[in-house]
Amino acid sequence: MPIKLGIIGLSTQANSWTAAAHIVPLRSHPSLSAEYTLTALVTSTQTTAIAAADKWGLPSEKAYSSAAEITADPDVNLVVVGVKVPLHKELALPALKAGKDVFVEWPLANGSEEAQELVIAAREGGGRTLVGLQARCSPAILKAKEILDSGALGRIISTDILGVDSRMIFFPPAYDYSRDAKNGANITTIIAGHVLDAMCFLLGEFAFLTANAKVNFPEVTTPFHDGPVSVTAFDSLSIHGELESGTTATFQIFSTTSGMNSFTWIITGEKGSLKFEADGVAIQMDPPKLFWYQQEASKSSAEIYTELDGGPRETWEPVEVADPMAYGQVGEVYHAFAIGEKVKGCLVDFEGAALRHRMLDACFKSARDGTRETYRK
Repeated sequence: MPIKLGIIGLSTQANSWTAAAHIVPLRSHPSLSAEYTLTALVTSTQTTAIAAADKWGLPSEKAYSSAAEITADPDVNLVVVGVKVPLHKELALPALKAGKDVFVEWPLANGSEEAQELVIAAREGGGRTLVGLQARCSPAILKAKEILDSGALGRIISTDILGVDSRMIFFPPAYDYSRDAKNGANITTIIAGHVLDAMCFLLGEFAFLTANAKVNFPEVTTPFHDGPVSVTAFDSLSIHGELESGTTATFQIFSTTSGMNSFTWIITGEKGSLKFEADGVAIQMDPPKLFWYQQEASKSSAEIYTELDGGPRETWEPVEVADPMAYGQVGEVYHAFAIGEKVKGCLVDFEGAALRHRMLDACFKSARDGTRETYRK
């Protein structure tokens, strides 16, 4: 029997994230269309809900304007919350308390305190939970995990991530809420959270960290606003620390007005290295390319040294990676939820998301107080 899906935030806009990354793969991919069926939706008013229901082929009686209504629908097994971060908690709580399965986009909530409230509600309600930290399910990330788990790189010495983004800083007025620090929806929470979660999935958690977070552009001019726009949310985050494995970790992500969009992540081992490259920082949406630098096992240290001195040497070789199911890579999350994890840990529940929130809190505390921080309980 397909899982019956009710989506909070599914509007008539076909180019919205909820439509493009959720509905399109759920209806177009053969596996997902067999595993799930859309049975209800919620928007902010009954009028818009009925219009959305008509758009997506649902009867008007399955068009709701509140989380309580969709929770009460017996034809909904899994409630998806796909709205702005500040609304996540209030819209997820009714379904959690009713014991339904709930899928919330990342960030799970507006900060650790709200995230923990949702964890407790889920625990008491007894339903399964899922968070949209889909980079873990990205074919590129899973391929890297396969290589790492094989031991081919040997002991991992360091992981170094650098991301530069010029897209979010120019967002149109519809995204002005992301510029306000109190809403918890900016490059240092959304994008950094996705990337750091992928790093921890592959290499483990930080044992300790220090961080710096800044607002480099407190006022921006965009093509969509009549005048300068005020920004209070952090637009840069840098982290240095050590993972529990002993691996040194550095992470930097910045917004800039230069027009540059790039992402590079190198995982260095004693026997070789992996490198991810992308034209943007949102690797949870658009999968990066994966490369492998490896030495021949039979080479002596003298041969390696000779190569470094100008002789022939290995190069970064592209790694063949499967294409994602669809844009956004959310389809992989749905598929794993329906059939079970083929790779342990590729799905993140509310407990796992709350841990990621605590990591970000530790970063922001370190940046504020100049302290070395931990976040594991």
